[in-house]
Amino acid sequence: PRAGNHSSSRVSALPRRSMLGTLRLPSGPLARQPSRSLHLLFGACGIPHPSKAAKGGEDAFFCDEAKGTFGVADGVGGSASAFVDPGEFSRALLRSCDERLDGSCEALRAVLAGTAQRLREAPVAGSSTLLVGQLEPEGATLRLLNIGDCGAMLLRPAARRFRAGGTVAWPRVVLRTTAGADAHLQDQAPLHTSAVAQVLRTAEQTHYFNCPYQLDGEMEQAADADEVRATARVGDVLLVATDGVLDNLFDSALQMEVARRVPQLQAADEAAAREAVDALAAAIGEAAAATGAREDEEGLPTPFAAAAAQEGYTFHGGKRDDVAVLAGVVRAGPPPAGLRRRLGNLEYVDSY
Repeated sequence: PRAGNHSSSRVSALPRRSMLGTLRLPSGPLARQPSRSLHLLFGACGIPHPSKAAKGGEDAFFCDEAKGTFGVADGVGGSASAFVDPGEFSRALLRSCDERLDGSCEALRAVLAGTAQRLREAPVAGSSTLLVGQLEPEGATLRLLNIGDCGAMLLRPAARRFRAGGTVAWPRVVLRTTAGADAHLQDQAPLHTSAVAQVLRTAEQTHYFNCPYQLDGEMEQAADADEVRATARVGDVLLVATDGVLDNLFDSALQMEVARRVPQLQAADEAAAREAVDALAAAIGEAAAATGAREDEEGLPTPFAAAAAQEGYTFHGGKRDDVAVLAGVVRAGPPPAGLRRRLGNLEYVDSY
C-alpha cells in the first residue's frame, strides 16, 4: 500500500517505543566499569582449506594473554605460485608484528613500520591481509589496526527485553571492522537477532570485489591501514576472524553464538570462563568451515553471496576457504600469573 494507507489495526498491534528507563540494567559483570586494569581471556580455532591442510593453510593467527595482544593474517591466494607460499608470508608478517607488540602502548603503526623494515632485511615472497590489536595494559583501551578484509567486533552484553522470553543479556555490537559494509542488512536470521547498536564501524578495504587491500614485501599499502579504538568493559566479548569466517557467517549468527554463552563467559571462575571462550571459538570456526563446505548450494544465504549479488555476480552456497577465529572475553584485573596462554599457528607457538 502507498504511504498513509496502512490499516489502523496493524499499527495498533505494534508496541510503543519504550524509554530506556523501563529496563533495569544488571549489576555485577554487566554494569558499567570504571577505567582500570583489564585482561583478555582467549580461545582460538584454525581450520585449513582441505587442499592446503598438509602445509597448515594460508591463514596465520596468534593471541597472547600475558600481553593482551592478538592478530590474524590471510595469505592472498592470488600471490601463490610454484615458488611462493602465501601462508609462509602471512606467518612471517604476523610473527614480526607479534614480536613488536610487547604489551606497551606503542603505536600500532610503529609496529607495522618495524615489520616493514624486517621484511626489507629478510624478504619473503607473497602478500597478505592483516589485523592486529591489543588491549592496553592499564586503562581499558582496545586498539586495532586493519588492512584488507579480515575483521573484528567487540560485543557488549546488555539487558534486552524480548516479547517472548523476558529480559536477557544480549550482545550489542560496540566496535566492528568487518567485511561487507552492508552485510548485516542482508541478514537472513530472525528479526530479533539482527538489531544492533553500532558505535564504530569500518568497512572492508578492497580495490574491487574479492580483491582486498594487502601487504607484500614492499609494504606499500601500510599507510592505508585503518586504526580504530574503543573503550572495553568487563564482560565484553571480542571476535577477530579472517574472511573464511566472515564470508560464510552473518554477524547475527556470531551474535547468537555469543549470546547463548554469556553466563559461562562471565563466570567468576577463570577456568570456567576459559572453557566457554574455547568452546565459542571452536563453534564459530566449525560453523564457518561447515558452511564453506556447502559449495554451489542454491538457496544458502551467505555474506559472500550477498556481496557478489550487489556487484552483479551470481554465487551460490558457501565459500570454502581457510578459517581462523579468535574469541576473547574481557576480565577484571591483570591476567593470573599461572594461567596465561599463547595460542596460534606461528612457527614457535606450541598449539591451537
